[in-house]
Amino acid sequence: MVRTLAIVATLQALLCAGALARELPPDLRALIEGFQAHRRVAAGYLRTHNGDLGAVEIERLRERWSADRRKLTPASAADAPLAAALARTEGLVADSLKAVDGGDVERARALLEDAAKPLDAWRKSNGFRLFSDCIAEMTAAYERLDGYRRSRPDLADRPTAERIVSYAEGAVAALDRCNREAPADVRREPEFRRLLDGMLGSVRQIPEAVGTRDAARLHRLLIEQRSFERLLAFRFG
Repeated sequence: MVRTLAIVATLQALLCAGALARELPPDLRALIEGFQAHRRVAAGYLRTHNGDLGAVEIERLRERWSADRRKLTPASAADAPLAAALARTEGLVADSLKAVDGGDVERARALLEDAAKPLDAWRKSNGFRLFSDCIAEMTAAYERLDGYRRSRPDLADRPTAERIVSYAEGAVAALDRCNREAPADVRREPEFRRLLDGMLGSVRQIPEAVGTRDAARLHRLLIEQRSFERLLAFRFG
C-alpha cells in the first residue's frame, strides 16, 4: 500500500506539472538558459573554493546577461514582475562578484545560488517550465533515497525496506520523465546518455539489493547514484 500510494503521488505531481507547463518566448529562453549555464559553472568553481576561476565565470555571466537583455522584445521588457526579477537577479550576481573579489568564497556561492530564485519564482508563477526544472525534481526525488547512504538502514525491517523500494520507484519515475522532457539534442548527447542511463540502471537495482538484504550492495549503489545525480545537476540543472 505504501509503495502504491508513493507511485500514485509521484505520477500525479508529474502529470500536473506537465499540464501547467507553457513555452517560454525565445528571447527569455535564451536569457535564462544562458544565465543558468554560466551560473552552474561559476557555482562549481566556488564550491571547490576556486575563487579566481569563479570570478572569471561570473564576469562572463554578466557579459552574456547584458547582451541577452538587450535582445528582449518590447513585450518582455514591459512585464513589471519580470523586470523586478531581472533586477533582483542582477543585484545578487553583482553582490556575488563583490564577495568573491573580497575573498569570501562561501558567501559568493550562496549569493549565486540565490540569484537563480527570482527568475525561477517568476517562471513558476507564470507556468513556464524548463528542462532544468525536471533535473531539480529528480534531485528532490533522489534525496529521500540518499538519506540511506548517510545512515545505513535495517533491511530486515519490513516498513523500512518498503520505503526504500518506493523511493527508488519514485526516482525511476523522475528520471524517466527527464528522459522524455530533454530537448532532442540533449537526449542524444553522449554525456547526458551516460549519466542518466547510468543512474537509471543503478536505481533499478535497488529493489533486488533490498530484497536480498544486501546492505553493502545498497550502500555502493547509493554512492554511485549520488555521483550521477550531482553530475546531472551540475551539467543540466
